[in-house]
Amino acid sequence: MAADTLDLEIVTPEGRKLSESVKEVTAPGALGELGVLPGHIPILTVLDIGALTFVPSKGGGARVLAVGGGYLEVDRDRLVVITESAEFKEDIDAERARKALDDATKKLDGLDSGDAQFDLLAKRRKRAEVRLQVASS
Repeated sequence: MAADTLDLEIVTPEGRKLSESVKEVTAPGALGELGVLPGHIPILTVLDIGALTFVPSKGGGARVLAVGGGYLEVDRDRLVVITESAEFKEDIDAERARKALDDATKKLDGLDSGDAQFDLLAKRRKRAEVRLQVASS
């Protein structure tokens, strides 16, 4: 019989950000949004920059983190996210994110997609957009 919960672990270069029992997870997969429930088949996939949502098993509403891309692995009833960054709403400095968004947008103006800096600046802009989205949720 399958478990009713997943053990979610989120790890960043700074260390473990979260270790919690959850009912479900929705993550920004590289090929689109990915939903994971207890009993999910084993999978290893690439994460995009985006909002990761989970529902704690102890109750309460869904929680959201801004994640900076990385990897997601499901094995049995354990889900591990390895990401460049993971920030809850209360961790995000919205003013700093706005400045990062403005800066990346200004630098992208006038560049074409073949420019060496284009991909890096596009990622910075997307990360700032996601951080602002999570901060205002």
